[in-house]
Amino acid sequence: MGLNCVRAVDPLSAMIPRNGLDATPVKESGLPIIFLIGGPGAGKSTQCTRIAQHYGFCAIISKQLLRAEVSTGSQRGVILAYLMSESKLVPSDVMVELIMAKMLSRLHDTRGFLLSGFPREKTQCQHFDRQIRPPDLVLYLYVRESLLIDRILARAITATERSQRSIDEKWQYIKEHSRMIKPIFRYYKKKLVIIDGEKDETEVFEDICRAIDNVMMNFPTTSRKSS
Repeated sequence: MGLNCVRAVDPLSAMIPRNGLDATPVKESGLPIIFLIGGPGAGKSTQCTRIAQHYGFCAIISKQLLRAEVSTGSQRGVILAYLMSESKLVPSDVMVELIMAKMLSRLHDTRGFLLSGFPREKTQCQHFDRQIRPPDLVLYLYVRESLLIDRILARAITATERSQRSIDEKWQYIKEHSRMIKPIFRYYKKKLVIIDGEKDETEVFEDICRAIDNVMMNFPTTSRKSS
């Protein structure tokens, strides 16, 4: 199942250490912040890596942040590992704090921040806007649910992964994601650009670039890195 995307909250969440980071340097940096969201199998990770390299952005992939924290073996990492193993919600303020720490560490060697797979639900939007600042652009990779399940199953290697139970679980995950993404659309409707994620990978990349270029005109001190 997915990371930090199910609403049930475990009592252990309150025990997760918070570091109380100060986001002021990020707010004052003048660097663009872009969200790249979409269903499982929409191609977020592929496009995120390519776009970040093209523009000289810092790519922040939510699931990688969580796995990195778990790998530290810290108290926070242990609790996060448990929550994720149970498909339970990682508290929004903790997720945002992990993102903030990454942003603070890269302030002086990046032209902007590209967040992939975040936010997963409206509460994360609210926490991010409050703890850091609102994003400048929200890109949504649209792919039909039926195609998403085809893509996910195409990744499966073993016969057991193709079991009916596995298919049902993945289908439920896609349905849950679709339900939770709609409030995000309404919340960020003025900054939302929908990208046809069913096109060829290069065409999707070009469409994303056009949307980003329109926003980057508002950041004259941030030049685009040549591809």
